[in-house]
Amino acid sequence: MLKKIVIGLLGLAVAAGLVLFIAVRVLLDPEQVRTTLERQASAALGEPVRIGRAELALWPRAGITMSDVVVGEPATVTLARTEVSTSMRALLSRRIEDAEVMVRDSTLELPRLLATLDRLGRPAAETAAGAPAATDGSGVTVVSVRRIALDNVRITAGQRSALVSLRSSLDGDRLAIESATVQADATTLTATGTIDSLERRQGRLTITAETLDLDGLIAFAQDFSTQALTASQAAPAGAAPLSYDLVLELVAASGRAAGASFSDLAATARLTPDGLRFDPFALQVFGGRLTGTLAVNLAGTEPVLTLSGTMAGADMVQVTAYAGQSGSLTGSLDGTLTVTATGTDPDRAMATARGEGQVTVSNGTMRGLQLVRPIVLAFGRPDAAQPVDGGEAFSRMGLRFTLANGIATLSELAFDSRDVELRGAGTLTLAGSRLDVRADARLSEALTQQAGRDLVRFTAQDGRVTIPATVRGTVDEPSVGVNVGNLAQRAVTNELKRQTESAIRGLLNRKKK
Repeated sequence: MLKKIVIGLLGLAVAAGLVLFIAVRVLLDPEQVRTTLERQASAALGEPVRIGRAELALWPRAGITMSDVVVGEPATVTLARTEVSTSMRALLSRRIEDAEVMVRDSTLELPRLLATLDRLGRPAAETAAGAPAATDGSGVTVVSVRRIALDNVRITAGQRSALVSLRSSLDGDRLAIESATVQADATTLTATGTIDSLERRQGRLTITAETLDLDGLIAFAQDFSTQALTASQAAPAGAAPLSYDLVLELVAASGRAAGASFSDLAATARLTPDGLRFDPFALQVFGGRLTGTLAVNLAGTEPVLTLSGTMAGADMVQVTAYAGQSGSLTGSLDGTLTVTATGTDPDRAMATARGEGQVTVSNGTMRGLQLVRPIVLAFGRPDAAQPVDGGEAFSRMGLRFTLANGIATLSELAFDSRDVELRGAGTLTLAGSRLDVRADARLSEALTQQAGRDLVRFTAQDGRVTIPATVRGTVDEPSVGVNVGNLAQRAVTNELKRQTESAIRGLLNRKKK
Protein backbone atom coordinates (compact mmCIF):
# COMPACT_ATOMS: atom_id res chain seq x y z
CA MET A 1 0.00 0.00 0.00
CA LEU A 2 2.83 2.41 0.99
CA LYS A 3 4.61 1.59 -2.22
CA LYS A 4 1.57 2.53 -4.27
CA ILE A 5 1.26 5.84 -2.39
CA VAL A 6 4.92 6.72 -3.04
CA ILE A 7 4.61 5.83 -6.71
CA GLY A 8 1.44 7.89 -6.93
CA LEU A 9 3.09 10.92 -5.34
CA LEU A 10 6.08 10.65 -7.68
CA GLY A 11 3.76 10.39 -10.66
CA LEU A 12 1.83 13.42 -9.44
CA ALA A 13 5.07 15.40 -9.05
CA VAL A 14 6.21 14.45 -12.54
CA ALA A 15 2.81 15.37 -13.99
CA ALA A 16 2.83 18.69 -12.13
CA GLY A 17 6.31 19.45 -13.41
CA LEU A 18 5.27 18.58 -16.95
CA VAL A 19 2.19 20.79 -16.70
CA LEU A 20 4.31 23.60 -15.29
CA PHE A 21 6.84 23.22 -18.08
CA ILE A 22 4.11 23.35 -20.72
CA ALA A 23 2.53 26.35 -19.02
CA VAL A 24 5.85 28.23 -19.02
CA ARG A 25 6.46 27.40 -22.66
CA VAL A 26 2.93 28.54 -23.57
CA LEU A 27 3.20 31.79 -21.59
CA LEU A 28 6.83 32.56 -22.47
CA ASP A 29 8.15 31.96 -25.95
CA PRO A 30 11.99 31.76 -25.75
CA GLU A 31 12.42 33.67 -29.00
CA GLN A 32 10.16 36.48 -27.82
CA VAL A 33 12.00 36.52 -24.48
CA ARG A 34 15.32 36.83 -26.35
CA THR A 35 14.22 39.76 -28.54
CA THR A 36 12.57 41.55 -25.63
CA LEU A 37 15.68 41.24 -23.45
CA GLU A 38 17.78 42.52 -26.36
CA ARG A 39 15.62 45.67 -26.56
CA GLN A 40 15.69 46.23 -22.81
CA ALA A 41 19.44 45.70 -22.51
CA SER A 42 20.17 47.96 -25.50
CA ALA A 43 18.08 50.75 -23.98
CA ALA A 44 19.66 50.33 -20.55
CA LEU A 45 23.29 50.28 -21.79
CA GLY A 46 22.87 52.81 -24.58
CA GLU A 47 24.36 50.58 -27.27
CA PRO A 48 23.25 47.52 -29.27
CA VAL A 49 22.95 44.19 -27.46
CA ARG A 50 22.60 40.87 -29.31
CA ILE A 51 21.69 37.58 -27.61
CA GLY A 52 22.59 34.47 -29.56
CA ARG A 53 20.20 32.16 -27.74
CA ALA A 54 17.80 32.25 -24.76
CA GLU A 55 16.52 29.15 -22.96
CA LEU A 56 13.99 28.82 -20.16
CA ALA A 57 15.01 26.90 -17.04
CA LEU A 58 12.87 25.47 -14.24
CA TRP A 59 15.46 23.67 -12.10
CA PRO A 60 17.02 24.24 -9.63
CA ARG A 61 15.47 27.71 -9.90
CA ALA A 62 13.28 29.24 -12.57
CA GLY A 63 15.04 31.57 -14.94
CA ILE A 64 16.60 32.24 -18.32
CA THR A 65 19.97 31.13 -19.67
CA MET A 66 21.48 33.31 -22.40
CA SER A 67 24.37 32.29 -24.65
CA ASP A 68 26.70 34.40 -26.79
CA VAL A 69 25.62 37.82 -25.58
CA VAL A 70 27.40 40.57 -27.53
CA VAL A 71 27.39 44.25 -26.51
CA GLY A 72 28.34 47.03 -28.92
CA GLU A 73 29.11 47.32 -32.63
CA PRO A 74 31.92 46.43 -32.93
CA ALA A 75 31.68 44.15 -29.92
CA THR A 76 33.07 45.56 -26.68
CA VAL A 77 31.71 42.80 -24.41
CA THR A 78 31.11 39.13 -25.19
CA LEU A 79 29.44 36.89 -22.62
CA ALA A 80 29.64 33.19 -23.38
CA ARG A 81 26.99 32.17 -20.86
CA THR A 82 24.74 34.23 -18.58
CA GLU A 83 22.21 32.65 -16.21
CA VAL A 84 19.41 34.78 -14.77
CA SER A 85 17.27 33.05 -12.16
CA THR A 86 14.13 34.27 -10.37
CA SER A 87 11.04 32.92 -8.62
CA MET A 88 8.55 30.81 -10.57
CA ARG A 89 5.71 33.20 -9.68
CA ALA A 90 7.65 36.14 -11.10
CA LEU A 91 8.58 34.23 -14.24
CA LEU A 92 4.96 33.18 -14.88
CA SER A 93 4.08 36.88 -14.52
CA ARG A 94 6.66 37.65 -17.24
CA ARG A 95 8.86 39.45 -14.69
CA ILE A 96 12.35 38.87 -13.35
CA GLU A 97 12.42 40.07 -9.72
CA ASP A 98 15.17 39.71 -7.09
CA ALA A 99 17.14 37.92 -9.75
CA GLU A 100 20.44 36.09 -9.38
CA VAL A 101 22.79 36.74 -12.30
CA MET A 102 25.67 34.35 -13.01
CA VAL A 103 28.17 35.15 -15.77
CA ARG A 104 30.45 32.28 -16.82
CA ASP A 105 33.48 31.90 -19.09
CA SER A 106 33.47 35.46 -20.43
CA THR A 107 35.63 38.59 -20.78
CA LEU A 108 34.68 42.00 -19.36
CA GLU A 109 36.33 45.42 -19.26
CA LEU A 110 36.49 46.65 -15.67
CA PRO A 111 35.08 50.18 -16.30
CA ARG A 112 32.22 48.69 -18.33
CA LEU A 113 31.52 46.10 -15.64
CA LEU A 114 31.22 48.83 -12.98
CA ALA A 115 28.94 50.87 -15.27
CA THR A 116 26.70 47.83 -15.86
CA LEU A 117 26.49 47.09 -12.14
CA ASP A 118 25.54 50.73 -11.61
CA ARG A 119 22.67 50.29 -14.06
CA LEU A 120 21.52 47.08 -12.39
CA GLY A 121 21.51 48.79 -9.01
CA ARG A 122 19.26 51.68 -9.99
CA PRO A 123 15.52 51.67 -9.25
CA ALA A 124 13.43 49.61 -11.64
CA ALA A 125 11.45 52.60 -12.91
CA GLU A 126 14.65 54.44 -13.84
CA THR A 127 16.27 51.39 -15.42
CA ALA A 128 13.29 50.40 -17.48
CA ALA A 129 12.22 53.91 -18.48
CA GLY A 130 13.89 53.70 -21.84
CA ALA A 131 13.04 50.03 -22.47
CA PRO A 132 9.97 49.40 -24.62
CA ALA A 133 7.43 46.98 -23.22
CA ALA A 134 6.56 43.81 -25.11
CA THR A 135 3.59 44.59 -27.30
CA ASP A 136 2.44 41.03 -27.86
CA GLY A 137 2.32 39.91 -24.23
CA SER A 138 5.05 37.30 -24.72
CA GLY A 139 8.04 39.27 -23.42
CA VAL A 140 9.63 39.43 -19.98
CA THR A 141 10.70 42.48 -17.97
CA VAL A 142 13.75 42.66 -15.74
CA VAL A 143 12.58 44.43 -12.57
CA SER A 144 15.39 43.96 -10.03
CA VAL A 145 18.64 42.08 -9.47
CA ARG A 146 19.59 40.82 -6.01
CA ARG A 147 22.80 38.79 -6.49
CA ILE A 148 25.72 38.98 -8.94
CA ALA A 149 28.19 36.15 -9.52
CA LEU A 150 31.12 35.65 -11.87
CA ASP A 151 32.66 32.29 -12.63
CA ASN A 152 35.91 32.04 -14.58
CA VAL A 153 35.50 35.56 -16.01
CA ARG A 154 38.45 37.52 -17.37
CA ILE A 155 38.40 41.17 -16.27
CA THR A 156 40.49 43.49 -18.43
CA ALA A 157 41.82 47.03 -18.14
CA GLY A 158 43.81 48.05 -21.21
CA GLN A 159 46.47 45.42 -21.89
CA ARG A 160 46.15 43.90 -18.40
CA SER A 161 43.75 41.15 -17.40
CA ALA A 162 42.87 38.96 -14.42
CA LEU A 163 40.76 35.82 -14.06
CA VAL A 164 38.00 36.46 -11.50
CA SER A 165 35.38 34.45 -9.61
CA LEU A 166 32.94 36.51 -7.54
CA ARG A 167 29.94 36.15 -5.24
CA SER A 168 28.11 39.35 -4.29
CA SER A 169 24.75 40.83 -3.37
CA LEU A 170 23.19 44.00 -4.76
CA ASP A 171 21.06 46.35 -2.68
CA GLY A 172 20.17 49.42 -4.67
CA ASP A 173 23.42 51.27 -5.33
CA ARG A 174 25.39 49.13 -2.87
CA LEU A 175 27.30 45.98 -3.85
CA ALA A 176 28.50 43.69 -1.04
CA ILE A 177 31.33 41.42 -2.19
CA GLU A 178 31.05 38.25 -0.13
CA SER A 179 34.02 36.54 -1.77
CA ALA A 180 36.25 37.07 -4.77
CA THR A 181 39.33 35.32 -6.09
CA VAL A 182 41.70 36.89 -8.60
CA GLN A 183 44.52 35.29 -10.59
CA ALA A 184 46.82 37.33 -12.82
CA ASP A 185 50.36 36.38 -13.81
CA ALA A 186 52.31 36.36 -10.52
CA THR A 187 49.31 37.43 -8.40
CA THR A 188 46.85 35.24 -6.52
CA LEU A 189 44.49 36.98 -4.10
CA THR A 190 41.13 36.87 -2.34
CA ALA A 191 38.94 39.86 -1.52
CA THR A 192 35.88 40.85 0.46
CA GLY A 193 34.30 44.24 1.03
CA THR A 194 31.68 46.69 -0.14
CA ILE A 195 31.18 49.07 -3.05
CA ASP A 196 29.08 51.60 -1.15
CA SER A 197 28.05 53.45 -4.30
CA LEU A 198 28.27 51.93 -7.77
CA GLU A 199 27.32 55.21 -9.38
CA ARG A 200 30.16 57.10 -7.68
CA ARG A 201 32.43 54.02 -7.64
CA GLN A 202 33.16 54.36 -3.95
CA GLY A 203 34.04 51.41 -1.76
CA ARG A 204 36.47 49.58 0.48
CA LEU A 205 37.94 46.12 -0.08
CA THR A 206 40.12 43.88 2.07
CA ILE A 207 42.59 41.97 -0.08
CA THR A 208 44.76 39.05 1.01
CA ALA A 209 47.36 37.70 -1.38
CA GLU A 210 49.67 34.71 -1.29
CA THR A 211 51.72 36.37 -4.03
CA LEU A 212 51.32 39.94 -5.30
CA ASP A 213 52.84 41.51 -8.40
CA LEU A 214 52.88 45.12 -7.19
CA ASP A 215 54.12 46.39 -10.56
CA GLY A 216 51.25 44.58 -12.26
CA LEU A 217 48.75 46.07 -9.80
CA ILE A 218 50.05 49.57 -10.55
CA ALA A 219 49.92 48.91 -14.31
CA PHE A 220 46.35 47.56 -13.98
CA ALA A 221 45.35 50.68 -12.03
CA GLN A 222 46.88 52.92 -14.69
CA ASP A 223 45.07 51.13 -17.54
CA PHE A 224 41.81 51.35 -15.58
CA SER A 225 42.39 55.06 -14.97
CA THR A 226 43.15 55.66 -18.66
CA GLN A 227 40.00 53.79 -19.77
CA ALA A 228 37.84 55.58 -17.23
CA LEU A 229 39.20 58.96 -18.36
CA THR A 230 38.59 58.11 -22.04
CA ALA A 231 35.02 57.07 -21.25
CA SER A 232 34.46 60.28 -19.30
CA GLN A 233 35.76 62.42 -22.15
CA ALA A 234 33.44 60.62 -24.59
CA ALA A 235 30.39 61.07 -22.34
CA PRO A 236 27.59 63.42 -23.47
CA ALA A 237 27.77 67.09 -22.52
CA GLY A 238 26.48 67.70 -19.02
CA ALA A 239 27.37 64.22 -17.79
CA ALA A 240 28.76 63.90 -14.27
CA PRO A 241 32.58 64.28 -14.05
CA LEU A 242 34.82 61.30 -13.67
CA SER A 243 34.63 59.96 -10.12
CA TYR A 244 35.88 56.92 -8.23
CA ASP A 245 37.33 56.36 -4.78
CA LEU A 246 38.34 52.80 -3.92
CA VAL A 247 40.25 51.96 -0.72
CA LEU A 248 42.17 48.68 -0.65
CA GLU A 249 43.47 47.13 2.57
CA LEU A 250 46.33 44.97 1.28
CA VAL A 251 48.12 42.09 2.97
CA ALA A 252 50.53 39.93 0.95
CA ALA A 253 52.75 37.07 2.10
CA SER A 254 55.17 37.60 -0.80
CA GLY A 255 55.53 39.31 -4.13
CA ARG A 256 57.67 41.42 -6.44
CA ALA A 257 58.09 45.17 -6.92
CA ALA A 258 60.47 46.88 -9.37
CA GLY A 259 62.07 43.50 -10.00
CA ALA A 260 62.84 42.86 -6.31
CA SER A 261 61.26 40.13 -4.18
CA PHE A 262 59.50 41.19 -1.00
CA SER A 263 57.51 39.58 1.82
CA ASP A 264 55.13 40.52 4.63
CA LEU A 265 53.45 43.45 2.87
CA ALA A 266 50.81 45.47 4.74
CA ALA A 267 49.40 48.59 3.10
CA THR A 268 46.39 50.82 2.68
CA ALA A 269 45.95 51.85 -0.96
CA ARG A 270 43.53 54.43 -2.33
CA LEU A 271 42.62 54.69 -6.03
CA THR A 272 41.13 58.00 -7.23
CA PRO A 273 41.27 59.99 -10.48
CA ASP A 274 44.38 61.66 -9.01
CA GLY A 275 46.20 58.32 -8.89
CA LEU A 276 47.02 55.44 -6.56
CA ARG A 277 48.46 56.11 -3.10
CA PHE A 278 49.83 53.60 -0.58
CA ASP A 279 49.71 55.34 2.78
CA PRO A 280 51.05 53.76 4.86
CA PHE A 281 52.86 50.69 3.60
CA ALA A 282 55.42 48.34 5.12
CA LEU A 283 57.25 45.33 3.68
CA GLN A 284 60.34 43.17 4.08
CA VAL A 285 62.86 43.62 1.27
CA PHE A 286 66.61 42.93 0.99
CA GLY A 287 66.46 41.43 4.47
CA GLY A 288 65.28 44.71 6.04
CA ARG A 289 62.02 46.56 6.74
CA LEU A 290 60.89 49.36 4.43
CA THR A 291 58.10 51.64 5.67
CA GLY A 292 56.63 54.84 4.28
CA THR A 293 54.29 56.12 1.57
CA LEU A 294 54.11 55.56 -2.18
CA ALA A 295 52.16 57.91 -4.47
CA VAL A 296 51.56 56.86 -8.09
CA ASN A 297 50.49 59.48 -10.64
CA LEU A 298 48.52 57.66 -13.36
CA ALA A 299 47.83 60.60 -15.67
CA GLY A 300 50.57 59.86 -18.23
CA THR A 301 51.44 56.93 -20.44
CA GLU A 302 53.76 55.64 -17.69
CA PRO A 303 53.17 55.75 -13.95
CA VAL A 304 55.20 58.33 -12.02
CA LEU A 305 56.08 57.03 -8.56
CA THR A 306 57.07 59.09 -5.53
CA LEU A 307 58.48 57.05 -2.66
CA SER A 308 59.14 58.49 0.78
CA GLY A 309 60.36 55.86 3.17
CA THR A 310 62.69 54.56 5.85
CA MET A 311 64.80 51.43 5.53
CA ALA A 312 66.01 49.52 8.59
CA GLY A 313 68.45 46.62 8.63
CA ALA A 314 68.82 45.88 4.90
CA ASP A 315 71.55 43.40 3.92
CA MET A 316 74.03 45.11 1.58
CA VAL A 317 74.88 41.77 -0.03
CA GLN A 318 71.28 41.58 -1.30
CA VAL A 319 71.16 45.29 -2.18
CA THR A 320 74.34 45.19 -4.29
CA ALA A 321 73.23 41.97 -6.00
CA TYR A 322 69.98 43.72 -7.02
CA ALA A 323 71.99 46.71 -8.29
CA GLY A 324 74.23 44.47 -10.41
CA GLN A 325 77.29 44.90 -8.16
CA SER A 326 77.18 41.59 -6.36
CA GLY A 327 79.54 41.33 -3.38
CA SER A 328 80.98 44.84 -3.72
CA LEU A 329 79.67 45.88 -0.28
CA THR A 330 78.64 44.09 2.89
CA GLY A 331 77.06 45.41 6.07
CA SER A 332 73.69 46.54 7.40
CA LEU A 333 71.95 49.54 5.79
CA ASP A 334 69.65 52.06 7.49
CA GLY A 335 68.41 55.29 5.95
CA THR A 336 65.70 57.55 4.62
CA LEU A 337 64.83 58.38 1.03
CA THR A 338 62.44 60.58 -0.93
CA VAL A 339 62.59 59.92 -4.66
CA THR A 340 60.40 60.36 -7.75
CA ALA A 341 60.84 58.12 -10.80
CA THR A 342 58.99 57.21 -13.98
CA GLY A 343 57.96 53.62 -14.71
CA THR A 344 58.29 50.38 -12.76
CA ASP A 345 61.16 48.94 -14.83
CA PRO A 346 64.31 49.18 -12.63
CA ASP A 347 66.58 50.61 -15.37
CA ARG A 348 63.98 53.12 -16.52
CA ALA A 349 63.20 54.18 -12.95
CA MET A 350 66.90 54.58 -12.12
CA ALA A 351 67.53 56.77 -15.18
CA THR A 352 64.64 59.12 -14.34
CA ALA A 353 64.97 59.19 -10.55
CA ARG A 354 65.16 62.50 -8.66
CA GLY A 355 65.28 62.99 -4.91
CA GLU A 356 67.41 63.04 -1.82
CA GLY A 357 68.28 60.88 1.13
CA GLN A 358 70.80 59.76 3.67
CA VAL A 359 72.01 56.26 4.47
CA THR A 360 74.33 54.57 6.92
CA VAL A 361 76.00 51.20 6.36
CA SER A 362 77.35 49.61 9.53
CA ASN A 363 79.96 46.91 10.17
CA GLY A 364 80.78 46.04 6.58
CA THR A 365 83.49 45.76 3.96
CA MET A 366 84.08 47.38 0.58
CA ARG A 367 85.69 45.00 -1.87
CA GLY A 368 88.86 46.30 -3.52
CA LEU A 369 89.14 49.42 -1.36
CA GLN A 370 92.64 49.84 0.12
CA LEU A 371 93.17 53.12 1.96
CA VAL A 372 96.28 52.67 4.11
CA ARG A 373 98.73 51.29 1.56
CA PRO A 374 98.45 54.12 -1.04
CA ILE A 375 98.98 56.68 1.73
CA VAL A 376 102.09 55.12 3.23
CA LEU A 377 103.52 54.25 -0.20
CA ALA A 378 103.32 57.92 -1.07
CA PHE A 379 105.87 58.45 1.75
CA GLY A 380 108.24 55.62 0.85
CA ARG A 381 106.90 52.92 3.15
CA PRO A 382 106.60 49.83 0.89
CA ASP A 383 106.42 47.56 3.93
CA ALA A 384 102.91 48.82 4.80
CA ALA A 385 100.52 45.96 5.41
CA GLN A 386 97.07 46.05 3.79
CA PRO A 387 94.68 43.08 3.42
CA VAL A 388 93.99 42.30 -0.23
CA ASP A 389 91.10 39.88 0.13
CA GLY A 390 87.78 40.94 1.59
CA GLY A 391 88.29 44.66 1.07
CA GLU A 392 88.50 47.49 3.56
CA ALA A 393 86.56 46.75 6.72
CA PHE A 394 84.65 49.66 8.25
CA SER A 395 82.51 50.30 11.28
CA ARG A 396 80.40 52.99 9.60
CA MET A 397 79.91 54.52 6.17
CA GLY A 398 77.49 57.45 5.98
CA LEU A 399 76.19 59.27 2.89
CA ARG A 400 74.00 62.31 2.38
CA PHE A 401 73.03 62.74 -1.28
CA THR A 402 70.79 64.25 -3.93
CA LEU A 403 69.75 62.31 -7.03
CA ALA A 404 69.16 63.66 -10.56
CA ASN A 405 69.97 62.74 -14.18
CA GLY A 406 71.32 59.35 -13.19
CA ILE A 407 73.92 60.82 -10.81
CA ALA A 408 73.95 60.74 -7.00
CA THR A 409 75.74 63.83 -5.72
CA LEU A 410 77.35 62.98 -2.38
CA SER A 411 77.31 66.20 -0.38
CA GLU A 412 78.60 64.45 2.74
CA LEU A 413 80.61 61.22 2.90
CA ALA A 414 81.98 59.70 6.09
CA PHE A 415 83.96 56.46 6.29
CA ASP A 416 85.19 55.16 9.64
CA SER A 417 87.50 52.17 10.05
CA ARG A 418 90.12 50.99 12.52
CA ASP A 419 93.09 52.49 10.63
CA VAL A 420 91.68 55.43 8.68
CA GLU A 421 88.79 57.86 8.43
CA LEU A 422 87.51 59.60 5.30
CA ARG A 423 85.54 62.86 5.17
CA GLY A 424 84.63 64.22 1.77
CA ALA A 425 82.17 64.62 -1.10
CA GLY A 426 81.78 63.54 -4.72
CA THR A 427 79.51 61.79 -7.19
CA LEU A 428 78.27 58.29 -7.97
CA THR A 429 77.09 57.73 -11.55
CA LEU A 430 74.37 55.09 -11.31
CA ALA A 431 74.92 53.64 -14.77
CA GLY A 432 78.10 51.65 -14.24
CA SER A 433 78.34 52.63 -10.54
CA ARG A 434 81.29 54.97 -11.18
CA LEU A 435 82.80 56.86 -8.24
CA ASP A 436 84.51 60.26 -8.17
CA VAL A 437 85.22 61.23 -4.55
CA ARG A 438 87.60 63.73 -3.00
CA ALA A 439 88.20 63.43 0.72
CA ASP A 440 90.61 63.93 3.59
CA ALA A 441 92.00 60.64 4.89
CA ARG A 442 93.02 60.67 8.57
CA LEU A 443 95.19 57.87 9.90
CA SER A 444 94.35 56.47 13.30
CA GLU A 445 96.39 57.56 16.35
CA ALA A 446 98.16 54.22 16.36
CA LEU A 447 99.26 54.53 12.71
CA THR A 448 100.17 58.19 13.22
CA GLN A 449 102.54 57.19 16.02
CA GLN A 450 104.16 54.62 13.70
CA ALA A 451 104.60 57.09 10.87
CA GLY A 452 107.91 58.74 10.15
CA ARG A 453 108.70 62.06 11.85
CA ASP A 454 108.66 63.96 8.54
CA LEU A 455 105.28 62.48 7.58
CA VAL A 456 103.76 63.62 10.85
CA ARG A 457 105.53 66.95 10.65
CA PHE A 458 104.25 67.81 7.17
CA THR A 459 100.76 66.24 7.21
CA ALA A 460 99.52 66.24 10.80
CA GLN A 461 96.19 67.90 11.54
CA ASP A 462 94.91 67.85 15.11
CA GLY A 463 97.71 65.47 15.93
CA ARG A 464 96.89 62.87 13.26
CA VAL A 465 98.28 62.32 9.77
CA THR A 466 95.72 63.78 7.31
CA ILE A 467 96.15 63.23 3.57
CA PRO A 468 94.07 64.64 0.66
CA ALA A 469 92.89 61.55 -1.23
CA THR A 470 90.68 60.52 -4.15
CA VAL A 471 88.52 57.43 -4.65
CA ARG A 472 87.72 56.73 -8.29
CA GLY A 473 86.78 53.78 -10.45
CA THR A 474 83.67 51.70 -9.76
CA VAL A 475 82.00 50.54 -6.57
CA ASP A 476 83.15 47.04 -7.50
CA GLU A 477 86.76 48.12 -8.22
CA PRO A 478 87.58 51.40 -6.46
CA SER A 479 91.00 53.02 -6.83
CA VAL A 480 92.53 55.21 -4.10
CA GLY A 481 95.01 57.97 -4.91
CA VAL A 482 96.89 60.62 -2.95
CA ASN A 483 96.51 64.20 -4.12
CA VAL A 484 100.21 65.16 -4.20
CA GLY A 485 99.55 68.79 -5.16
CA ASN A 486 97.24 69.37 -2.22
CA LEU A 487 99.58 67.40 -0.03
CA ALA A 488 102.51 69.69 -0.94
CA GLN A 489 100.38 72.75 -0.26
CA ARG A 490 99.39 71.35 3.12
CA ALA A 491 103.04 70.51 3.91
CA VAL A 492 104.07 74.09 3.11
CA THR A 493 101.23 75.42 5.23
CA ASN A 494 102.12 73.16 8.15
CA GLU A 495 105.83 74.04 7.86
CA LEU A 496 105.10 77.79 7.78
CA LYS A 497 102.84 77.36 10.77
CA ARG A 498 105.52 75.37 12.61
CA GLN A 499 108.24 77.93 11.85
CA THR A 500 105.99 80.84 12.83
CA GLU A 501 105.13 79.20 16.13
CA SER A 502 108.85 78.45 16.69
CA ALA A 503 109.82 82.07 15.99
CA ILE A 504 107.15 83.37 18.36
CA ARG A 505 108.34 81.06 21.11
CA GLY A 506 111.92 82.24 20.51
CA LEU A 507 110.91 85.89 20.86
CA LEU A 508 108.97 85.21 24.01
CA ASN A 509 111.88 83.33 25.52
CA ARG A 510 114.31 86.23 24.76
CA LYS A 511 111.95 88.74 26.40
CA LYS A 512 111.82 86.64 29.55
CA LYS A 513 115.61 86.78 29.77
